[in-house]
Order: sequence, then C-alpha cells, then structure tokens
Amino acid sequence: MISRRRFVAEILPVSLLGLVSLRVQAASSSDADPSAWVVGMMNQVLADIRRDPALKKEDPARIRTFVSNRILPVVDFPRMTRTAVGPQWRQASADQRRQLEDGFRNLLTRVYSGAFSGVKDYRAELVPGRGAAGATPIVRTRLVSKTEKPVDVGYRLAKGANGWQIIDVNVSGIWLVQNYHSQFGSILANGGIPALIASMNDKNSALNRKQ
Repeated sequence: MISRRRFVAEILPVSLLGLVSLRVQAASSSDADPSAWVVGMMNQVLADIRRDPALKKEDPARIRTFVSNRILPVVDFPRMTRTAVGPQWRQASADQRRQLEDGFRNLLTRVYSGAFSGVKDYRAELVPGRGAAGATPIVRTRLVSKTEKPVDVGYRLAKGANGWQIIDVNVSGIWLVQNYHSQFGSILANGGIPALIASMNDKNSALNRKQ
C-alpha cells in the first residue's frame, strides 16, 4: 500500500481537487445523469480556480470560503466520517461524534491548500466504459494535462435530499475513506475514540501552523 506520507503530500490533494470541483445545482442535480454532472462541475470549477489569483496563491481565508461554498453542500461528511471511523462509531457519544465530524472535515479542508496551485491546465474527462448506475454509482473520470501525467479519479455518489452527494473518492486506485479508515484503525485500537479525536486535533493544529 502507498505510504501515508506520499498519499497526503501527492495524491490526496488531487482527490480533494476533485471534491472541490463539484458544486450543487439544487434545481437539477437530483435528476441529472451523475456522470455528466460530475464532469461538468469539475471542468467549471477548474476554470474558476485558474481565474482566481487568491486561490492559486493558496490564501487560507479564500480557500476556506471556497470550500464552504462549494464542498459542504455536496459532500456527505457525516457518512464519510462514520465509514472512516468504523464500528467504534457506535460507541461514541453524541458530543464525540460531533467532534469526529468536525475534526475530519477540518482535516480534509486544511489539506485543500495543496491542490489549488497544481491546477495548471488540467481538464476532466469521463473514462469510457459502463455508465454509472445503482444506488451508489461510481463515476470514473480522468484529469488530463498537456504537461502532466493523467490522474484517474473516481467518485462514489449517493442521492441526498438536495441531489447527488459524494461519499468517497478514488485516486489512482486508492479510496480516500478506506485509506483514512486504515490510519484511524491503529489509533482506535490503542486509545479508542478519545485518542482519535486528539490525533485529529493535533494534525489540524500542525496544518494550521503551516498556513
């Protein structure tokens, strides 16, 4: 399996770029073809990032605003958090669950800064093959560039109250939530939910100091 350091430094930011490339369209997203919705929104927001100097310079405040406006409506963070934590989620109190959701969301948000400066001339294309289908369809895309190697990014979606929502992302064969589940597992085995909350807080503080 790929090392955690390389996943966070190189691959995770690209997957988060994919997440940030999706925006809710309340009037039509619930009925839209998931493949067309994903690819269209990715390309639209890739263009938005290239036009915004503050994002390309990785301005923390601008990134937080962009993430709040573009990601939160379309990513099912509670479900992603429950899946990443695993069976011990059922043992967590309501307050601990809130802290886990906040910590996981903040952790992913703070890593976004590694994606914006690397947008360059990437564009999204649908990977040829079977169309997305089922209750949790997987949309397979490829980020292509004239100067960089292509990056395969897959999205697992579920239908939410306001339309499609992302519940996991796959970059070059690695599922985001599954990877975090493996990382969290060793922490939970040694210290349970309190240790995982403390670990998330420490990582968020460290990332915050770098910004």
